[in-house]
Amino acid sequence: MHPNNKSHRLLLLLCLLSTAILAQDQLIELPPPDLGALILEDKSFGNPRFSAPLPLDIAPATAPEEYNNPEGNIQLWTRSFSIPQAHGLALFLDEINLPEGAEIIVSNGSNERRFTQADVSVEKRLFSDFLAGENITLTYRGPLPETTPFHIFRIDHVYRPELWQGGIQKGFGSANDCHVNANCGEANAWDDEKSGAAKIVVIVAEGAGYCSGSLINNTSRDGRPYILTGFHCMDGFTPLYDLWEAHFDYVASDCDTPTEEPTPIVYRSMEFRAGRFETDFLLLEIVDPMFAAEDHYFGGWDRSEGDVIGQVFHFHHPQGDIQKYSRTDGIGMQINSSSISWNSGRTTPAEHHFECFTTVGSFEPGSSGSAFYDSNRRIRGQLNGGNASCTPGQTEAFVGRFNLSWGEGDTITTRLKEWLDPLGVDSMTLDSESLITKRFVSGQVFNEGEPAVGATITFGWLGGSADFVTDENGRYRGERPADIGTFGISGTFKPDGPLTEQVDVGDIINIRRHIIGLSTLDPQRLLACDVNNSGTLRVSDITKITRVILEIATWDARPNWILLPVGFPLDPIPTSPGGPIGIALNNIGEHDVPVDFFVVKTGDATGN
Repeated sequence: MHPNNKSHRLLLLLCLLSTAILAQDQLIELPPPDLGALILEDKSFGNPRFSAPLPLDIAPATAPEEYNNPEGNIQLWTRSFSIPQAHGLALFLDEINLPEGAEIIVSNGSNERRFTQADVSVEKRLFSDFLAGENITLTYRGPLPETTPFHIFRIDHVYRPELWQGGIQKGFGSANDCHVNANCGEANAWDDEKSGAAKIVVIVAEGAGYCSGSLINNTSRDGRPYILTGFHCMDGFTPLYDLWEAHFDYVASDCDTPTEEPTPIVYRSMEFRAGRFETDFLLLEIVDPMFAAEDHYFGGWDRSEGDVIGQVFHFHHPQGDIQKYSRTDGIGMQINSSSISWNSGRTTPAEHHFECFTTVGSFEPGSSGSAFYDSNRRIRGQLNGGNASCTPGQTEAFVGRFNLSWGEGDTITTRLKEWLDPLGVDSMTLDSESLITKRFVSGQVFNEGEPAVGATITFGWLGGSADFVTDENGRYRGERPADIGTFGISGTFKPDGPLTEQVDVGDIINIRRHIIGLSTLDPQRLLACDVNNSGTLRVSDITKITRVILEIATWDARPNWILLPVGFPLDPIPTSPGGPIGIALNNIGEHDVPVDFFVVKTGDATGN
């Protein structure tokens, strides 16, 4: 994005919606893009984009005749798509529920992508990535599904190859020649910071694009995968954060540009934590369960006032290419005293950005959001935009000020403070660090499929314990002792909540029907209603629930809400559901132990 004769904003984005298409044929031919209309749309967005979406509404049935059966139990279901004049195509799926052993294969005839249920986002969606050309084919390969395995809801087509330039290589080799590879010269002393920098694949309802970002540390130093990037990467669009990807270690092995594309470490799915236009910061959290904190470096930060003196480095992915680096001279970054009017029509206020000039390297679209490190190796802001040039010393960059992003926003979702200082120690600085020697526990707590906010998870061991509280998404994370492999785990939820919450006469009716054989309660409901902890459902349980509803009794020794680890056996009905449950680690050195929980409301026979 660039202001009136001033600065470029750096996002590669795509857009546009067309009429819905429903097709059952094996080959679906779609109309060519209206390039004139797309160009007119581009002018209103203020950000360059390289593709646009078309809605689809296609799902395989479960009837055997819908599939081919080439061998044994293997079933095949195929749909091909063609868009004339498209330079690349990508498919979007949702409602994904693949049976065990099934995979989805997306191909253009020359290259292919393979996906299993493990690649699906937290919202059960999938982005296939772009493949070059006018044609793309999706194949389901696996057992005959009992339910619809997925739904194809969108196809994106590349119509601006000069911005995409990627084909199968997703931006590899697309950046200007004047950029300097991250493993060159003086940048070799910054290997840690480079391991925490990522290319971000941005997916919005209007299309897709690239940004850059960096992992950032918090005062708990618990490896929570917060990633700092640019607010304008999603500003004005409808972000689908569960489809965003972070590509780490997408870098040349040395100073020379490789002939073959490096293979990055890819994590899928993020969640919004905070963001603000004025300083152009966006804080996300990677929620991919495969994230391995020990493989990465978490950037420290400095929220001091004033200019930043000394050389400033940043590591970024221009045009979605392999990682590059840039730096300023010793002058560093100065507070920009003027407001900045961007070509989107929006204006950032005066003194909310630094201004600096890079003497090594430059930036391009796709570099947006990359962190700027001071000489103490702490983050002082992230790249918003500027005037890029391949002439040394002529690249002008505007960098959102970290110290204003810290606490200037009015709410927790518009400032960094609560996220990066969960301990409330009010530190002015925090160092960067590797967490390779630490060990963690993490997970999510669910209440009837929804996040359980404010639940307390306790990990106890001989001589100590630690409590972790779930956030607004029901997630918790914390450090555990590195030399202990046996724990007792327990939890509480709404300890002071009303006993009759989710409990009424309808529950008594359901229990009666189960006892006389007119219906059957599932194991979770049986646990909820065995309020006498006898291991079976009896009339005495009905009596006690009735007395609680009349407010003349309590649940006595039984918790009002029961927390149990996901997968804990409920048959037979546990008779001591409130006590700690022992776990022993097979590998005491495992870096991050994931344990999800579910909650059960005592007395609730309906799950309402």
